[in-house]
Amino acid sequence: MWRLAALLAATLVAGACGSSDGPARVVDSVQVVSTTSTTASSTTTNPPASSSSTTTDPPTTTAPPASNGRGEALKWRPCGDGLECATLTVPMVHGDPSKGDIRIAVNRYQTSARDRIGVLLVNPGGPGGSGVDTVVDFAWLVDMVVPGFDVVGFDPRGVGGSTRVVCLEDLDDTVPVLEKGGDTAEVLAFEREMLAACLANSGDLALHVGTNNVARDMDLLREALGEEQITFLGYSYGSRIGAVYAALFPDRVRAMVLDGPVDPEEHISDVSPVQGEGFELAWGNFAAACDANPSCLLAAHGGAETAFFAVDDLLREGDLPAGDRILTRGEFLLGVAMALYSPYTWVELEGAFVEVLDSGDGTAFQGLADLMMGRNEDGTYDGSQDVNWLVNCADDPERHLGVPAVVIAMEGDPATPMAWARALADSIGDAVLITSDGEGHTAFLSNSFCVTDVVAAYLLDLVVPEDGWSCSEGEQQLG
Repeated sequence: MWRLAALLAATLVAGACGSSDGPARVVDSVQVVSTTSTTASSTTTNPPASSSSTTTDPPTTTAPPASNGRGEALKWRPCGDGLECATLTVPMVHGDPSKGDIRIAVNRYQTSARDRIGVLLVNPGGPGGSGVDTVVDFAWLVDMVVPGFDVVGFDPRGVGGSTRVVCLEDLDDTVPVLEKGGDTAEVLAFEREMLAACLANSGDLALHVGTNNVARDMDLLREALGEEQITFLGYSYGSRIGAVYAALFPDRVRAMVLDGPVDPEEHISDVSPVQGEGFELAWGNFAAACDANPSCLLAAHGGAETAFFAVDDLLREGDLPAGDRILTRGEFLLGVAMALYSPYTWVELEGAFVEVLDSGDGTAFQGLADLMMGRNEDGTYDGSQDVNWLVNCADDPERHLGVPAVVIAMEGDPATPMAWARALADSIGDAVLITSDGEGHTAFLSNSFCVTDVVAAYLLDLVVPEDGWSCSEGEQQLG
């Protein structure tokens, strides 16, 4: 089995963050509200049973004043496709307004349902993902499945339409590969270069983009929306944002869905063997499905494993042409990882291998790597990698929730493995873990069909599923 952990070492390690001889460490002050877990996670498969499900009333505690008491109302403007956009002003340093303000980009899709429930804040993960883009892309689907919510997105500080951080402006051909026993010098040199560029190009904002600050921004957004409580849907790293928000402001959460969750005790600046194993599992599932399918494009090349090693060997010898660019080995591995995020891109992965093996062209893999790196068509970058890097440096583990939450995990998730979901559920004071046997990163309205009804019942009516409930995708997932 090939070792995607090499890729993860190159893309997740933040060696310069803790380097004693490097620039100053990027930090984010932490306030943690600890709770004792009263609900143990379970992996036992249980069918949905109305007799064991419960309906939880939303918290009735009156929320205290927002963190800075600004109480600013948002000024909405139409911004196309039935959406409205606004800008929220927040302090760059919470608790110290003398450091100036930054802008947070916000948009919403207002529900047309007669019985409005409230607001559903969404975050796609990252770090560095755009909540504004998420609303543009799928708010209509959320409204169709769980009507009654104004679906609200925001770009976390440093991201997209919010006040941006800028680090390195050209990330092409910069993905190093660190293999077991390899020399870390190249990776550490890149990390130090990245940190120096972040501090030089982004100023003090580079020091204040961690999750604690994002959670406080989110509470100012709640206040500006005029809501006492929010419902939150967080994917991947968005589960960490939700966890921190609930730890800081537990009475301001109506319901929370954490999908594809991150282990709260995982240092996301560290190389994670658990995540490496998750990508290994996803690759193995892809390879097995391909080899069992006579129509898989890699059958003519000896199967998935043989095709992988053939391309990897070519790139060990040198870069491959990719249009007017070149594909490096690091970008190839990154492209494979990108395609493993969803079973719906497995066919694209097959085609990328065939393109290299039949014609020596790396364009398809380059395109997959570009998606992961946030590269735009004009060669610029969307800044998501800059934020990702800074947040990974800033964040600390061990944040715990004290509010009801539904944690969702896919057994075949490469990026946030099942072990992380169990760890998050165990850390939550009142949570249930539900699972799907499907493939891909995140489940609800993304890679899973079978969790939809259960999650919708929770979001709409606060019907909490049985802890340990699981379902099978069958043949639905891949059509």
